[in-house]
Amino acid sequence: MRTRNILLASLMIALCGCQPEVPKEHAAKSAEWLLADNTGCFMCHKTGKNLLGPAWENVSERYRNNPDAEAHLMNKILNGGAGAWSSRDMPAYDEGLLTTPNRKILVKYILSLYKPV
Repeated sequence: MRTRNILLASLMIALCGCQPEVPKEHAAKSAEWLLADNTGCFMCHKTGKNLLGPAWENVSERYRNNPDAEAHLMNKILNGGAGAWSSRDMPAYDEGLLTTPNRKILVKYILSLYKPV
């Protein structure tokens, strides 16, 4: 009975097209946050804490003074890779999964998250 209720609730949410609520601290960039959520980025990355991949604020901090940061991160998302933060592989998001314009939106969003302490 409980399993059936969980499945029915999940189905109702999916059928309603419910969008996740954008956290208040990201409200000004809600379109970018929703793009990341819809693309699946938050399965491995979060803002504010490390998961399987680094917290995006940490990525932003690492590349804040790098003039090639945007190109580097665009390439990392396109081709995936491992070793920059841990031994885990980041999957590639080719054009079929994430277009170049959307990849650029995400990279600019990630780089905007740096907040000096």
